[in-house]
Amino acid sequence: MFRATEEIAAAFDEANLKYRLEETESGSRLGANVEVNYTAFCIWFISDDDDSDVAVRIPNFTRFRTEAERRKLLKPLNDMNRKFRFCKFVLNRTAQSIELEYDFPQSADQIGQTAVEMFHRIARIADEAYPVFMKALWGGEEFFGNAVFYEYKY
Repeated sequence: MFRATEEIAAAFDEANLKYRLEETESGSRLGANVEVNYTAFCIWFISDDDDSDVAVRIPNFTRFRTEAERRKLLKPLNDMNRKFRFCKFVLNRTAQSIELEYDFPQSADQIGQTAVEMFHRIARIADEAYPVFMKALWGGEEFFGNAVFYEYKY
Protein backbone atom coordinates (compact mmCIF):
# COMPACT_ATOMS: atom_id res chain seq x y z
CA MET A 1 0.00 0.00 0.00
CA PHE A 2 1.29 3.46 -0.84
CA ARG A 3 2.35 5.89 1.88
CA ALA A 4 -0.37 8.45 1.11
CA THR A 5 -3.11 5.82 1.42
CA GLU A 6 -1.65 4.66 4.74
CA GLU A 7 -1.58 8.25 6.06
CA ILE A 8 -5.16 8.86 4.90
CA ALA A 9 -6.32 5.63 6.58
CA ALA A 10 -4.62 6.65 9.85
CA ALA A 11 -6.30 10.08 9.72
CA PHE A 12 -9.69 8.51 8.98
CA ASP A 13 -9.18 6.17 11.96
CA GLU A 14 -8.35 9.16 14.17
CA ALA A 15 -11.45 11.01 12.93
CA ASN A 16 -13.55 7.86 13.51
CA LEU A 17 -14.61 7.70 9.84
CA LYS A 18 -15.47 4.34 8.31
CA TYR A 19 -13.74 3.36 5.11
CA ARG A 20 -12.52 0.45 3.05
CA LEU A 21 -9.15 -0.14 1.42
CA GLU A 22 -8.49 -1.67 -1.96
CA GLU A 23 -5.19 -2.51 -3.59
CA THR A 24 -4.41 -3.24 -7.21
CA GLU A 25 -1.18 -3.87 -9.05
CA SER A 26 -1.00 -0.20 -10.03
CA GLY A 27 -2.25 1.55 -6.89
CA SER A 28 -4.17 1.68 -3.68
CA ARG A 29 -7.34 3.47 -2.77
CA LEU A 30 -9.48 4.30 0.21
CA GLY A 31 -13.24 4.61 -0.19
CA ALA A 32 -15.65 6.19 2.27
CA ASN A 33 -19.42 6.11 1.80
CA VAL A 34 -21.54 9.24 2.12
CA GLU A 35 -25.30 9.67 2.21
CA VAL A 36 -26.70 13.09 1.25
CA ASN A 37 -29.90 14.51 -0.21
CA TYR A 38 -31.65 11.21 -0.92
CA THR A 39 -28.64 9.55 -2.51
CA ALA A 40 -25.48 7.75 -1.48
CA PHE A 41 -22.07 7.48 -3.09
CA CYS A 42 -18.47 6.63 -2.32
CA ILE A 43 -15.68 9.20 -2.18
CA TRP A 44 -12.47 7.53 -3.38
CA PHE A 45 -8.94 8.66 -2.47
CA ILE A 46 -6.70 7.08 -5.10
CA SER A 47 -2.91 6.87 -4.94
CA ASP A 48 -0.62 5.31 -7.53
CA ASP A 49 2.83 6.28 -6.23
CA ASP A 50 4.67 6.90 -2.96
CA ASP A 51 4.39 10.69 -3.22
CA SER A 52 1.41 12.66 -2.00
CA ASP A 53 -0.13 12.45 -5.45
CA VAL A 54 -3.73 11.60 -4.55
CA ALA A 55 -6.81 11.85 -6.74
CA VAL A 56 -10.24 12.19 -5.13
CA ARG A 57 -13.12 10.89 -7.22
CA ILE A 58 -16.87 10.34 -6.98
CA PRO A 59 -17.68 8.25 -10.04
CA ASN A 60 -21.26 8.14 -11.33
CA PHE A 61 -22.34 11.06 -9.14
CA THR A 62 -25.27 11.79 -11.46
CA ARG A 63 -26.20 9.41 -14.26
CA PHE A 64 -27.94 10.17 -17.54
CA ARG A 65 -29.37 7.76 -20.11
CA THR A 66 -30.05 9.79 -23.23
CA GLU A 67 -28.55 12.60 -25.23
CA ALA A 68 -31.47 14.83 -24.17
CA GLU A 69 -30.70 14.17 -20.49
CA ARG A 70 -27.01 14.89 -21.11
CA ARG A 71 -27.90 18.25 -22.63
CA LYS A 72 -30.09 19.09 -19.61
CA LEU A 73 -27.08 18.60 -17.34
CA LEU A 74 -24.66 20.89 -19.20
CA LYS A 75 -25.83 24.20 -17.71
CA PRO A 76 -25.91 23.00 -14.08
CA LEU A 77 -22.54 21.32 -14.66
CA ASN A 78 -21.02 24.64 -15.75
CA ASP A 79 -22.79 26.49 -12.92
CA MET A 80 -21.38 24.09 -10.32
CA ASN A 81 -17.88 24.36 -11.81
CA ARG A 82 -18.04 28.15 -11.54
CA LYS A 83 -19.35 27.98 -7.98
CA PHE A 84 -16.84 25.49 -6.58
CA ARG A 85 -13.33 26.43 -7.57
CA PHE A 86 -11.16 23.69 -6.08
CA CYS A 87 -13.06 20.66 -7.33
CA LYS A 88 -14.62 20.02 -10.70
CA PHE A 89 -17.61 18.28 -12.13
CA VAL A 90 -16.73 16.29 -15.25
CA LEU A 91 -19.06 14.83 -17.85
CA ASN A 92 -18.03 11.25 -18.64
CA ARG A 93 -19.78 10.23 -21.86
CA THR A 94 -18.49 6.66 -21.69
CA ALA A 95 -19.97 6.04 -18.24
CA GLN A 96 -22.95 8.31 -19.02
CA SER A 97 -22.44 10.20 -15.79
CA ILE A 98 -21.15 13.29 -14.10
CA GLU A 99 -18.16 12.69 -11.84
CA LEU A 100 -16.82 14.89 -9.08
CA GLU A 101 -13.02 15.27 -9.03
CA TYR A 102 -10.30 16.86 -6.93
CA ASP A 103 -6.52 16.42 -7.19
CA PHE A 104 -4.15 17.01 -4.30
CA PRO A 105 -0.94 18.91 -5.04
CA GLN A 106 1.92 16.47 -5.38
CA SER A 107 3.80 17.97 -2.44
CA ALA A 108 0.90 18.11 0.01
CA ASP A 109 2.02 17.96 3.64
CA GLN A 110 -0.13 16.18 6.21
CA ILE A 111 -2.01 14.36 3.48
CA GLY A 112 -4.12 12.41 5.98
CA GLN A 113 -5.51 15.45 7.80
CA THR A 114 -6.05 17.23 4.50
CA ALA A 115 -7.92 14.20 3.12
CA VAL A 116 -10.30 14.22 6.11
CA GLU A 117 -10.99 17.92 5.53
CA MET A 118 -11.52 17.33 1.79
CA PHE A 119 -13.85 14.41 2.58
CA HIS A 120 -16.11 16.75 4.57
CA ARG A 121 -15.88 19.58 2.02
CA ILE A 122 -16.66 17.35 -0.94
CA ALA A 123 -19.58 15.78 0.94
CA ARG A 124 -21.01 19.29 1.52
CA ILE A 125 -20.49 20.20 -2.14
CA ALA A 126 -22.19 16.97 -3.24
CA ASP A 127 -25.05 17.67 -0.85
CA GLU A 128 -25.60 21.05 -2.51
CA ALA A 129 -25.00 19.94 -6.10
CA TYR A 130 -27.07 16.75 -6.25
CA PRO A 131 -30.49 18.48 -6.05
CA VAL A 132 -29.40 20.93 -8.77
CA PHE A 133 -28.59 18.09 -11.15
CA MET A 134 -31.76 16.17 -10.28
CA LYS A 135 -33.91 19.26 -10.78
CA ALA A 136 -32.31 19.73 -14.21
CA LEU A 137 -32.96 16.09 -15.14
CA TRP A 138 -36.46 15.75 -13.79
CA GLY A 139 -37.69 19.34 -14.01
CA GLY A 140 -39.45 19.46 -10.65
CA GLU A 141 -38.87 21.14 -7.33
CA GLU A 142 -39.55 17.99 -5.31
CA PHE A 143 -37.71 14.75 -5.89
CA PHE A 144 -36.56 11.71 -4.05
CA GLY A 145 -33.38 10.34 -5.56
CA ASN A 146 -34.22 9.61 -9.17
CA ALA A 147 -38.01 9.71 -8.64
CA VAL A 148 -40.18 12.79 -9.09
CA PHE A 149 -43.27 13.29 -6.94
CA TYR A 150 -46.28 14.90 -8.53
CA GLU A 151 -49.35 15.92 -6.64
CA TYR A 152 -52.14 13.51 -7.51
CA LYS A 153 -55.45 15.11 -8.52
CA TYR A 154 -58.67 13.10 -8.19
